[in-house]
Amino acid sequence: MIFEVKEGYFNYNDSPVLKNINIMIKKGELMTILGPNGVGKTTLVKCMLGFLKWENGDTLINGYSIKTFSRNDLWKKIGYVPQMKTLPFSYTVESLVLMGRNPYINFFSKPAKEDYYCVDKILKTFRLEHLKNKPINKLSGGEIQMILIARALVADPELLILDEPELNLDLANQVKIFEILAQLVNSKGISCIINTHHPINAVRYGQKSLLLMKNYHYLYGDTKDILNRENLSKTFGLSEEWFNFKIS
Repeated sequence: MIFEVKEGYFNYNDSPVLKNINIMIKKGELMTILGPNGVGKTTLVKCMLGFLKWENGDTLINGYSIKTFSRNDLWKKIGYVPQMKTLPFSYTVESLVLMGRNPYINFFSKPAKEDYYCVDKILKTFRLEHLKNKPINKLSGGEIQMILIARALVADPELLILDEPELNLDLANQVKIFEILAQLVNSKGISCIINTHHPINAVRYGQKSLLLMKNYHYLYGDTKDILNRENLSKTFGLSEEWFNFKIS
């Protein structure tokens, strides 16, 4: 899959939020989105997926506008993990992950054996099969985030988009999630776009990076070229010396 945004432009209350965004991600690439609060990172994710409508420009999949795809066809190709907020705590892990199979289940049908098989398979991939029958409200934050990623992947998408997957997680769980995502990109060849607040994770795992700045400016390209001390210090208002630290 080739996933693109071409000349993406979005207004909010007649004020520009995103101007002329141009990005492309290919099969087997991991791209990160970074920037300070209020520059439109989550808005960009929502526009890319069609939840918000571009004022100008478009999102393309293999050269075709995202608007030409049916809802089911789109969610077979793309898995989405929103920011972790309120969840339906009455559900078990199995039930929540099973929701990710909705693009394959007719509205008037019940889940088939194949759907339950896919749920079991993805839980084993994440080594979470022991949580299968556990209520969501009995899980840790790290476990819930892993379950949400499993739900997005159970439909076997070509592209996975995550909005701050490390939000409210400790460092160990952040590393665990990024390691799993990087492994999926490398072993299965899926593409991955991650909106993150943490430059270290972006530098360590991303091949491509989009750095959103104030006043609608942005930088996009190979991570090694984009996420340097000069660009990060300008974007986040920190001195370049701040990025010189190292742990012995």
